[in-house]
Amino acid sequence: MTSFIPGLRSRFSASPHGEGGTGGTVGDAGEDGDGMGEFLSLNSSTEINGSSMSSSGLRCAAGLLSLAQDRDTKGQKVATAMTAEGADASAMRPYDIFISYSRVDADQAMKLRDLLLARGHHVFFDAEGIDAGAEFPDVIDRAVKGAKVVLGCWTPAAIQRRWVRIESRIGLDRGSLVAIALEKMDPEALPAEFYNVNVLDMSGFDGSEAHPAWQRVLVAIDRRLKKTTAAPTADDIRPAGPKKRRFSPLALGAAATLAIAAVGGGGWYFAGSGSSFDQAATAASFDKTVKATEPVMANALVSALNDVETTTNGKVFWALAQLIAVEKSPSVEELARFEAAVTKFLGGPCHCVIVEGAPFTIVSTWTLTAYGVMDRAPPAPVVDALLAAQNREGWWSSTMDAADRPDNAATYITALAVIALRDIDPALKADPALQARAKAARARAVEWLKKRRPKPGVNWADYPDNSLRTEAPSVSAMATLALLPEVGPAEAKEIAETYVAGIDKLSPVDQNISNDVNVIRAGGDTYVDTYRHVPLGWEVYALGKSYPLLTGEAATKAAGLLDQAKAISLSDPKLARQDWMLAEQFLGLRGARDALAAKKR
Repeated sequence: MTSFIPGLRSRFSASPHGEGGTGGTVGDAGEDGDGMGEFLSLNSSTEINGSSMSSSGLRCAAGLLSLAQDRDTKGQKVATAMTAEGADASAMRPYDIFISYSRVDADQAMKLRDLLLARGHHVFFDAEGIDAGAEFPDVIDRAVKGAKVVLGCWTPAAIQRRWVRIESRIGLDRGSLVAIALEKMDPEALPAEFYNVNVLDMSGFDGSEAHPAWQRVLVAIDRRLKKTTAAPTADDIRPAGPKKRRFSPLALGAAATLAIAAVGGGGWYFAGSGSSFDQAATAASFDKTVKATEPVMANALVSALNDVETTTNGKVFWALAQLIAVEKSPSVEELARFEAAVTKFLGGPCHCVIVEGAPFTIVSTWTLTAYGVMDRAPPAPVVDALLAAQNREGWWSSTMDAADRPDNAATYITALAVIALRDIDPALKADPALQARAKAARARAVEWLKKRRPKPGVNWADYPDNSLRTEAPSVSAMATLALLPEVGPAEAKEIAETYVAGIDKLSPVDQNISNDVNVIRAGGDTYVDTYRHVPLGWEVYALGKSYPLLTGEAATKAAGLLDQAKAISLSDPKLARQDWMLAEQFLGLRGARDALAAKKR
């Protein structure tokens, strides 16, 4: 492992994660006045190389190396890698591996670090930690994004820590995450965003290089470092496939699976002009798919109603709310059972649903959406609770008691809340005061979203106030669907054009589970779009809403994508997962069908 520091001005990368993540620095190491063109090379054999180093520079370098060598004997966790302060990040050598772990697991993580260093890997190992409430340091941000592999050292406690989740999420978004379990972990207890991550069990690891579990981890690491396109194994999380412009297969639903067949043609562009696209035929194709899946959705709703009556698990109610929203017209008996579940789950002091120990905003929004599609007034306390959770700037966070800063789900949650409040507006007419408050909240949310619109050709970011975060086409779809009905024709066309241009530059690849889609930017940078609650169906829905507004090249691009989407099937039960994920796919395709059938371009 070698890192070069121009002029000897450096900061140490630091370690175990205060509040559960990496972060922090150990300050400047000093700068030699004659240091122009001089470099300090810190590697696993602690060599010093200097082309024209002065004696003071050498003494400074020797001091730094001595400090690094003393890290174990003195109990100090000093970084095994260095970064250049003020240097252009693009000129620095990317790290092979970024180790993400919680402070309490430092000893285990350092053993893994030492094994990786012995293999010659360039490793980022944070040594100071990020204090509770601190910002995500730039040095950590650059390191985790630039690393070829993010090694997530998870335990049931660690994965609940803020910084471990952020670092692991960035790795997942970029297709670089290798997740390992330092203790036994229940997959169903993982945070929702990591449900489909394959976690390699290291709970029995004895520290030996030859241990079978460690060898499996090394295989997964090597695969990402080599960027192979071999067929996935059990050690894979999301391997990047060949760069082909097409939708990809998605495994979903406890009773069904969304499978999207690969379509030839080698490009997002439709093989023809926008005028040759048969809008009516595409709507009819979606209609056929939707109608074939309706019995599956009806059965899923019956199962969810039965499940929700025997549990207090908020995720079960969450699924039910989505299925009711899809059903639109439940029977009298189904409606009565649903409202009994609403009273059971949302009748407490917070009038919200607790998931993983927190009041989840998303469950409230889906509950309101369910009432909205039925044109039925929701319980006023549920509406009040959601309105009270809105930040004064206009956004909602993933939890209703969140801190005063948008989290990585804020854009998606805010877009979904706009849709939900719009859906329930007619049903609130009997309570004019509540209706007015809901409209005002929706207007604030719309303005917040509009201020964060990306430039043309760029997808919305998953972290709304951090432009460095990964683009997320699924969030782009939700924001587009939220905004199109809220703005005038000219602005709606601009939003639609921006959405299509952003989607057009991305390309899903072959191997996907659930809605986790490996995406390749035009420049070849690979990441994973993992918004578990925003399946590809929403992206098709947004294309269906956008196409009638478009002309010229944008219409041609949207037409090509919609033409490919006709290959979607919602009736393959081979890779069953969860009904409510299928519900969102179903809702998305149905929305695209209705949009194309209702308005000709």
